[in-house]
Amino acid sequence: MNFRCRRLRCRIRGPCRRSRSCHGTPAVALFVQRAAAAKPDFALNRENAAAVGEICARLDGLPLAIELAAARVKVLSPSSLLTRLANRLQLLTGGARDLPQRQQTLRAAMDWSYDLLSAAEQNLFRRLSVFVGGCSLEGAEAVCDTKGDLDLDLLDGIASLVDKSLVQQVEHAKGESRFRMLETIREYALEKLETSGEKALTKRAHAAYCLVLAEEQASEQSAEGTEWLERFTLEHANFRAGLEWLTETGDAEWGLRLGTALFRFWEIA
Repeated sequence: MNFRCRRLRCRIRGPCRRSRSCHGTPAVALFVQRAAAAKPDFALNRENAAAVGEICARLDGLPLAIELAAARVKVLSPSSLLTRLANRLQLLTGGARDLPQRQQTLRAAMDWSYDLLSAAEQNLFRRLSVFVGGCSLEGAEAVCDTKGDLDLDLLDGIASLVDKSLVQQVEHAKGESRFRMLETIREYALEKLETSGEKALTKRAHAAYCLVLAEEQASEQSAEGTEWLERFTLEHANFRAGLEWLTETGDAEWGLRLGTALFRFWEIA
C-alpha cells in the first residue's frame, strides 16, 4: 500500500479515513511500514499495538506526521514516543534527507503551508486556534475580528482555510456548520498566535464570547426542550478553556459569572 504523494499538501492534509487504534487502519499500516524501514526488527504486537494506535490518533492520522513519528522508533519505543507527543512540533523531525527540506520536519511542512496564506488569512488562522473542539461561524466572527482589523470577509477566509485543509467543516445533526482544526495543526497555530503578540487579546475575546454564550443559554434553561443542554455539551470544551484562561489571569468576576452559568449543566452532566 503506497501512502506517499508527490504533493506536500496531500502529505499533511489528512486525516486517514480511520485513525483509531485498530490494527487494520491505514494510519497504523503506514506507521508500521515506516517504523520497519527505520528499524527492520520492528513489528506490531500485543505490547505495542495500543500505543501505536494512540500515536496515530493523537497525530490526527496525518501521513507526514505519522511517517516522522515512525522514524523515531529507531531510538524510542512506541510507549516512550507516545509520552513525548505533548509537543509534536519539537519531536517530529528527521525526515528522509532525499525529500525536499519542507518535508523533513512537521514544522517545516506547516511553515510551508502557512507562508502560502495571505496576511489576512494568517491572522484568521492564528486566531481560530483559541477554539477547542471547533466553533460556529458566529463564534469565529465574535472572536477573530473584534477590532474589525481582519481585513478579510470572514466566511471567504474560512472557506479558503477549508480549501487548504487547515480547517475542517463539520455539519451537526441540526444542520449547523462548525469549523475545527486538527489538534496537530492547532498546536502550530497557537504557536503562531503567541509569537504574533495577539494571544492575550484573542484569548480574552474568546473568554468574553464564552461568557456571553453561556449566560444566554443559561437563561433558556427554564424553557421547555433540551436545546440549551445540547448547546452546552457542544461548546463545553470552549467553556472550559475560557474558564481556565480567566482563572490563570485572575479575572475573578468573569470567572465567577461563567462558572455560575455552567453550574446547572455540570450538575446534570
